[in-house]
Amino acid sequence: MISRRIREFREFLLDEDKDLQVRLLRLAGSTTFVGTLSALPFFMAAGYDPSIYCVSALTLILLIGEYALFYFTRNALFTSIVFVYVMNLVLFPLFYVYSGGMYGGVEFMFLCGIIDTMYLLDDPLRAFSCAIFVIWYISVMTFTGYNQDVLHNIPVGVSVVFSHLIVMFFSILSILIALDYESILLKMKHRKTQEAVNKSLASTETKSRFLANMSHELRTPMNAVLGMSSIMQRSDKSGVLDEEISIINTNARDLLDTINSILDYSRLDSHRFTLNYSQFELGNLLRDVIESCAVKAEEKDVEFIVDISPELPNILYTDAEQLETIIRGLINDALDSVDDGRVFFKLEGDYSPDGSRAWFSGEVSDTGGGISKEDLKTIYSSFETYDSRQDSRIKRMGLKYSVFKGILDMLNGSFEIESLENVGTTIHFTFEVFVMEKDPIASRIMTQGNRALLYITGERGAENIVKTISSFGVITDRASYAEEFTQLYQTGYYSFVFISDRNFPQVSDALEDYDRSKVFVISDRSGSPRDFMNIRVIRRPLSALNLSDVFYERWEEMDNTNQTGGEFTVPEGRVLVVDDNRVNLKVAEALLAKYELDTDLVESGFGAIEKMKLKQYDMVLMDQEMPGMDGNETLRMIRNNIVIRSAKKIPVICMTADSSTDLRDRIEGTGFNDILQKPVKDTELESLILMYMPDEKIIRK
Repeated sequence: MISRRIREFREFLLDEDKDLQVRLLRLAGSTTFVGTLSALPFFMAAGYDPSIYCVSALTLILLIGEYALFYFTRNALFTSIVFVYVMNLVLFPLFYVYSGGMYGGVEFMFLCGIIDTMYLLDDPLRAFSCAIFVIWYISVMTFTGYNQDVLHNIPVGVSVVFSHLIVMFFSILSILIALDYESILLKMKHRKTQEAVNKSLASTETKSRFLANMSHELRTPMNAVLGMSSIMQRSDKSGVLDEEISIINTNARDLLDTINSILDYSRLDSHRFTLNYSQFELGNLLRDVIESCAVKAEEKDVEFIVDISPELPNILYTDAEQLETIIRGLINDALDSVDDGRVFFKLEGDYSPDGSRAWFSGEVSDTGGGISKEDLKTIYSSFETYDSRQDSRIKRMGLKYSVFKGILDMLNGSFEIESLENVGTTIHFTFEVFVMEKDPIASRIMTQGNRALLYITGERGAENIVKTISSFGVITDRASYAEEFTQLYQTGYYSFVFISDRNFPQVSDALEDYDRSKVFVISDRSGSPRDFMNIRVIRRPLSALNLSDVFYERWEEMDNTNQTGGEFTVPEGRVLVVDDNRVNLKVAEALLAKYELDTDLVESGFGAIEKMKLKQYDMVLMDQEMPGMDGNETLRMIRNNIVIRSAKKIPVICMTADSSTDLRDRIEGTGFNDILQKPVKDTELESLILMYMPDEKIIRK
């Protein structure tokens, strides 16, 4: 019977479904109840008078009253407060007085009272109550010390030792029970925490896997949408559907950016995002970004100003793809927000003390509509809770910028947004990279002390152009009107002469009779040397990058107008495209058609192997995820097939909608030669053709 009660009581204490406050209250009450009953035989053996039994009876009555109070109120906290105050202010002092005080060693019971108080109450009530009880106990002991006549049952002789041992035994036993239960509670809490962590990790893993799969499923049809719209645009020679196709392309790319942001945010949130470090040239990266953004700025008639320090280190080691995505994304967002205004991009940096790293600071500002204070406060979390009243653009920016901020954090950088509604937005960002070589992106060693003449009026970015030229150590004179320019130009003092395309007609006559080898016209992307008497053109925005092309006579780089595609054909080249999606096959066929390639299409890995047994191909484009036999398994069978000619050497390109940051690392060991991500971009496809097609089969125009 007793053992069963003990087992039930232990099960109750370990039952996590029960309120912890109730379990603690019952443990404290039960310990006090059992301790009081167990002490009665020892009081009798010590020969204590009836007063101690009255105190014990009062204790048992009050404990029963405590249980009754909880039964009627069902308020464990209130019952606990009543319990500790009655016990500490009434019961333990009475036991102290009627058990001989410090002569009986009863002060150990006060320690038990303090421990029970700490278990049953929470701060700040716990600290306040403990302070009250300690003061009360000290007062009781001090009073009885000076007034010993109030003490009862003072032990003498052997009874003193006996009394001390009994009190210590029960006190230590109570403390051990409390500590043991605390240990049990800590283990239970640790187990629950571990279970919650495991559940959270499993949930995060499931979410990441789901988003990765969904990303693949969404990017695959996006390949078809973008591919077919590109085909329609090329087929629409009259331009009748140009606006409609442009709308499809713009919205499809916006959707693709959102899909990529969702996947990247998921990886960052689950700490699975990894950076792919590689060596690259910062100058080339910035040149590509600025050239593409300049085209967009010209289309929107937005002034695009660039300020890049020529002393920035050029050969760096970091994740160039993510860095380019951030810079390009920020500039494009700024251009999208401006209809008639200005976008400014600035990048500067400095070396670490040991020169092994460089710290960059960038700024992108615009004179667009800006972001309201309310939206700016919640921009990083605006996508987490849906509010139909909130601008959907803010939600997309919040998601994208959360990803940018996470990536820059991984690069020991920062990301901050400043914005005023109807005024504009400025974004500051920093990042740290490894420096492989200390060569600057645009050296100024050979330009120091040279003189330049600038004729540019009525252009808002004129001051920045002067600053950019002067950053190379070039002494710059600026003409304010045509006659002044002509006089200065005819002196022949200047190594470089820069004229705005808007001012060119005013001075074109003066240029005919003098040396024009050092003259450059600053023009938009649409301008060409033919429009300016075959004088060389330097493209807006003027920056340290294209100025270095002028100063160091890299004419081929400077005159590059970013033309893409259609500059070569491969009529004798053979390509096999393998994809289980017929629309994707049609898109690939149309994209390859402009290169006049001999293209075969198959819908499975088995079909690819049979085709390759009968015909020799120069390149294979193969989808990675196919039913039956996927791309990896198909590739292994191709490489090991003795019937297929050049099976070990034929370039096989992995076509995939997977956008994982570690994709290239995972593909590298499978045998694929390269990766072509969906949606397929013309420039990437063109680069792969030039890289893997035999040179003798490429006919350049």
